[in-house]
Amino acid sequence: MANSNCYKIMFVIGAVDMLAILCSGYVTGYLGYFGYVFCSTPKFIYFSGAYGFFCWSTESTIEGILAINRCVEIWSTEYAMKLFGGWN
Repeated sequence: MANSNCYKIMFVIGAVDMLAILCSGYVTGYLGYFGYVFCSTPKFIYFSGAYGFFCWSTESTIEGILAINRCVEIWSTEYAMKLFGGWN
């Protein structure tokens, strides 16, 4: 079961999710607690927003790949091995 492709994809989703928590939880909490606005630290807020957007778009793309993986796995195991089987 650990060799299944869907678990590998879900592991990557979990890793990206943990990285996104840094921005969505800790950074926004820090900025809100100390009352920072865009005018006070524009570069930091811009780059933290870009980081949050990067995590969101990466996770959304990987979730789409997971959905394709599951649909292809149901449709045909042969095609699933061709698409997601690796370099075997």
